[in-house]
Amino acid sequence: MSAQRLSGLIRPLTALLLVLAVLLSCVPAPAEAPPVLNMKSSGQKVLDAKKRLQALNYLPKGNLNGRYTEAVFEAVKRFQSLNGLEVTGEVDDATWDVLFSDAAVREPWATMPPVAAPGPTPRPDWPDRDAEGFLNGEGEYFYENDEEGLWIFLNASLQIVITRREDPDIPLVWFETEIIARPGENFRAAVSDPDHVWRGYRYPYEYAKDEGFVLAFSDDFFADRYTAERTVGIIIRNGRILSDKTHRQRGHQLPNLDMMAQYPDGSLEVYQCNEHTAQELLDMGAENVYSFGPILIRDGQIEEMLYDTYYRSLEPRQALGMIGPGHYLLMSFQGRRKDSVGTPLQRIAEMMKARGVTQALNLDGGNTMALIFRGRMLNKLATYKNKEFIRQVTSIIGIGFTENQAE
Repeated sequence: MSAQRLSGLIRPLTALLLVLAVLLSCVPAPAEAPPVLNMKSSGQKVLDAKKRLQALNYLPKGNLNGRYTEAVFEAVKRFQSLNGLEVTGEVDDATWDVLFSDAAVREPWATMPPVAAPGPTPRPDWPDRDAEGFLNGEGEYFYENDEEGLWIFLNASLQIVITRREDPDIPLVWFETEIIARPGENFRAAVSDPDHVWRGYRYPYEYAKDEGFVLAFSDDFFADRYTAERTVGIIIRNGRILSDKTHRQRGHQLPNLDMMAQYPDGSLEVYQCNEHTAQELLDMGAENVYSFGPILIRDGQIEEMLYDTYYRSLEPRQALGMIGPGHYLLMSFQGRRKDSVGTPLQRIAEMMKARGVTQALNLDGGNTMALIFRGRMLNKLATYKNKEFIRQVTSIIGIGFTENQAE
């Protein structure tokens, strides 16, 4: 090939290469992989990671910033451990992908220290009972042992067993009341004057005795809010709306006016304060609706707001829960006493869940809390402002009927 012909070929080839070089210079370089987030990192991606770690319970609630702190480093390690990742404390691509996936495992809430194991329960001489534990035949059976802390009632449609427990190391005294009822044997709501709910204040044990309840306990004390001209909550008693005003938004306060509705089939359901109107609940078949709160357990899951520091105070408490329709657990905790300081709501929820409760609501506690067995109050008085007393109320919850009331 002649030099002239070769030169003719090189010139267009050179021009082509120049054009390609220009075109390639206009294409952006491949993006670099996101850098690993570690103790030297800061900025928006760190803030995004912290928000997600907070949502998954690895970081406490509160204001966040874009700094990768020691607390974040430890939170990432816990996240990696629980999610089967390499534990480095740094957010690499694999950690980032799992962190923002629907499959991310949240960190469990810290549980309360367990209470002392209960001692042996006294064994009464049981009467003749049927296969389900109800009294076989007519009449009623009572057993009362104040010293050992056991109270029992049986008839053909109702079983009530109250057991007193204690943990002297806390110290804490509480009552566990298991209630099993056949269909038709439901809780009854007693109101002194439905037309004037601020009237008729009485001691709860007097009220229970006059109503003939086998078991009675304090409810949501809605009359106190009515008298004080505060938001009362949705209140339904015996199919009648007594109040339909509730909070527009659910918040952290006592009471927050979350609700428990009672239905004719013996089921109890809990709802947030603004989840249904009073009329909607009536249309759903609710016979009674109690508003206090917060919810403790819903559909077998503990309410997350209970882990907030707001609910950690030690107080007398009372909560009603349902294991299943017709099967209930009432927990009553003494407090404001030297021999029983009271308990936070988290402990009640955890104890009730361990017993199989699926729905539970915190009722009025403090100096309103009362547990009454055939007209006699079993819990000791709480102290408030250096005085021991029980509040007078205008309404209570009860179940069963007996003319055999305590003297």
